[in-house]
Amino acid sequence: MSLYLLDSNVISELWKAKPSFAVLEWLESSEWMIPVVVIAEIQEGAESTSSLARKEEITRRLADFLAQFSTLVMDWDADTALVWAKLRHSLEVKRQPQALWDSLIDAMAVRHGAIVATRNVADFRNAATFNPWNA
Repeated sequence: MSLYLLDSNVISELWKAKPSFAVLEWLESSEWMIPVVVIAEIQEGAESTSSLARKEEITRRLADFLAQFSTLVMDWDADTALVWAKLRHSLEVKRQPQALWDSLIDAMAVRHGAIVATRNVADFRNAATFNPWNA
């Protein structure tokens, strides 16, 4: 079975009042992990909002999610850092620059032979991707 790394949009889908059935069904039947950089990306988004209520809501939801799935967090390591540095200067990234968060997730997926689960498949230059909304 393939290992998937969740992009932030998959996690935020779970927080919707009516999350996509396709995404929920896919999560139940797949082996997945949460890249530690996605945690930082979500919290950074919470910190950047001007609404205190929204910031607190995102922070609470993230804390609840991590309490439930803490064993599924994939840490960043030295080998991933080396992969990231090489990929950051790859032809694919030079042709089409990549956002920092996406480049970090991309490197983690390449390093671990994983597939990035995301709605935004075009954001990843090197790793294989999968759109669970289309599952």
